[in-house]
Amino acid sequence: MRKISGKRFGYHVVYDIDIYDAIEFASTHGFGYIVPDLMIPRFFPERFSQQERTRIREFAASKSVSISFHGPSDYLNLGSLYPEVRKAVLDRMKLCLDFARDVGAERFTIHIDPPFDFVFAGRKGTYLKDHWTMYNDALKQSLLELAEHSQGNILVCVENDRLSRMAMEVLEELLPMGKLFLTWDIPKSHTNEGKPIVEVENFLMRHLEKVKECHLHGQKPGKYSHDIIGVGKIDFSHYLKILVPQDVHFTLEIRPRENALKSLKILKEMLRRLGWKISAST
Repeated sequence: MRKISGKRFGYHVVYDIDIYDAIEFASTHGFGYIVPDLMIPRFFPERFSQQERTRIREFAASKSVSISFHGPSDYLNLGSLYPEVRKAVLDRMKLCLDFARDVGAERFTIHIDPPFDFVFAGRKGTYLKDHWTMYNDALKQSLLELAEHSQGNILVCVENDRLSRMAMEVLEELLPMGKLFLTWDIPKSHTNEGKPIVEVENFLMRHLEKVKECHLHGQKPGKYSHDIIGVGKIDFSHYLKILVPQDVHFTLEIRPRENALKSLKILKEMLRRLGWKISAST
């Protein structure tokens, strides 16, 4: 049976008391890393002094737990056409990246919001040509600026959630430069009925070597996502066959963390059936 390091499995930190508590939980229950969400006020970077950041990095190392982050994604549009708004978004992202660097984080996942579209009466929304061009230019500049700010110390990963055709067009140009990477959220590349969104999945498969993180969570038909894996119609084994041999880390994006732990056990069984065993070794 082939082995896969337990270091490649983590969980999304939302309801935990603090980062230390999350690190302790991960260490105790066999997770190799944690992913605090920077939309949560208790994890806002301005709350942590330089001394505190050093303490977190040292505590994580002492527990053999690594850290990655989910960047803020609530209405922070990196492709905003308003220069002052886009600057504010970038300033916030850079503040978060500095925090990630100071605690020794490995990856930093971001969302790209689609541009505003203009709806015709009785017809689907469309984009004006100059609007398309300006959005592409703004998004391209923002992504390159973030990649440069990371200084190669943290992998900036773009998640497929809300990934528009415009954004994929920009990423087709930028990904070959080697400064940006991808996070594949499996359920978010599917419809609510559990069917693959072909355009998004094809894009991710074309750039499979750039996928560095994978989000796993379940969704019952017609219900909310971020449930225990296996409750919906998605065949996770199909994607594990593709992604496990790659250099990909798997985040159980399931709340609360007790359900993430249940899902880790389910995931171990899925992997066992595929001929893989999660090992505690590095």
